[in-house]
Amino acid sequence: MELIEFHQNEKFNIGKIVLALGIFDGLHLAHQLIIQKAVAEAQRLKIKSAVMTFDPHPDYVLKKRENRGYLTPLSEKKNFMEKMGVDYLIIVPFTTKISETTADDFENDILNRFDIVSIVIGYDYTYGYKGQGTALKLAHKFNTIIVDEQLLGDERYASDIIRKNLLEGNLQKVTEMLGRYYNISGKVARGNQIGRKIGFRTANIILGEEYQTLKIGVYGVIVTIDDKKYLGVCNIGHNPSVKYLDEPRLEVHVLDFVGDLYSKYISVDFVMFIRDEKKFATIDELVARIKVDVDLVNQKMRSLI
Repeated sequence: MELIEFHQNEKFNIGKIVLALGIFDGLHLAHQLIIQKAVAEAQRLKIKSAVMTFDPHPDYVLKKRENRGYLTPLSEKKNFMEKMGVDYLIIVPFTTKISETTADDFENDILNRFDIVSIVIGYDYTYGYKGQGTALKLAHKFNTIIVDEQLLGDERYASDIIRKNLLEGNLQKVTEMLGRYYNISGKVARGNQIGRKIGFRTANIILGEEYQTLKIGVYGVIVTIDDKKYLGVCNIGHNPSVKYLDEPRLEVHVLDFVGDLYSKYISVDFVMFIRDEKKFATIDELVARIKVDVDLVNQKMRSLI
């Protein structure tokens, strides 16, 4: 898949395309359906498929909500869409100036720089200044496939609902909406060696991207290292029992792994929330509780790998 950064006054000669439009932060099942339809339509017409999105997230640029990170950072979004068969990912840098673009100018000055055969969008897609453009307006100018509202039970698939559930530790709902486990990936850094001293070595993960904030606490996770999966116990928090950290840290104890993880790039799938972070009176109490956490992960998750 080719990554294309949009620039004003540039004509993009990538041939005829079927284009999916959206922010696609969550890349949940409804988002995936939109992209799948664009890819399928492009394959049917024997042309290329493309996704156009904004970066950074418009909500953060316009300060509509607090910046708590991304459900799917740009590099992860690129990898995911490439696996879905998308040919081009078009990134429009979002600025306050772009936010003032009218719906008509969005059509004429941005969309018309590409040879678009069809556009695929969700039913609630809006564009242009203050969301003046709607799915129906777009359909007056372009051949448009509008994907209906998708529901999980009586609840719509939505990135804001996923964010809320991540902050509450409700991973079951998150997994159902994403169609996969919520994932964080990063490079392992050398820590303070405290885990080694108490018998539970942990990998401290440097986050190269701005991931969505999760609830502070302990999680049962699946860790992928060199394409092999392991169970793990992950803590996101301030380490109050040993050495308090002002900024929350993500560290994971990988079960059954033997070897050196330093500088390795590892992937962590969040399967279940185990408990809130707690300050233990003694190290022995902390170790005893970690053993309980490890036993729980072995009992509940062993069949998953």
